[in-house]
Amino acid sequence: MFRMVNVIGVYLSVIGLVCLLAMSVAIIADAFSRTTFNMPIYGLNDLLEIITPVIVASCLPVALANKQNISIRFLGKALPVRPGQLIELFGQITALLVMLGIAFEVGRYTLSLFHYSQSTWLLRLPIWPSWVLATVLLAFCIPIQTAVVLDVIRDYRAKRAFKDPEAELLGQVEGKS
Repeated sequence: MFRMVNVIGVYLSVIGLVCLLAMSVAIIADAFSRTTFNMPIYGLNDLLEIITPVIVASCLPVALANKQNISIRFLGKALPVRPGQLIELFGQITALLVMLGIAFEVGRYTLSLFHYSQSTWLLRLPIWPSWVLATVLLAFCIPIQTAVVLDVIRDYRAKRAFKDPEAELLGQVEGKS
């Protein structure tokens, strides 16, 4: 399952990266246009307002699948295997609860954008479609993080040593897995 999630997550991350690069180029072009010709790119802020939530949300699934969320692993590594695994489990369950809260609140926000027909200021583009996509991406994180929690529980029950996600990623990059 993690393999499929990683493949999907990598594609989502690439889409997010391409959008981020396009946004960066647009901002540089706007700064150049303002400085050189005293003409800003009309509606750029509106487009950035629409694309930013998708960029942020597109990077989260692969980060969660690879256990690259914020954690304090030095404590888990410093302790014996079992207590270290419990700390990892606590962290991953906390991450799951946070993702549930974020997905729920972003979903509520998206519904309010749709309900009140919110649009961008200059171009009058509807905001809700991009937030629907961001909400779907965030909701996609919930089963991923649930699978991560179950993986940590399996490791705990099997008394396997703490898995170092950074070492696993390095092995994947170097083609060792």
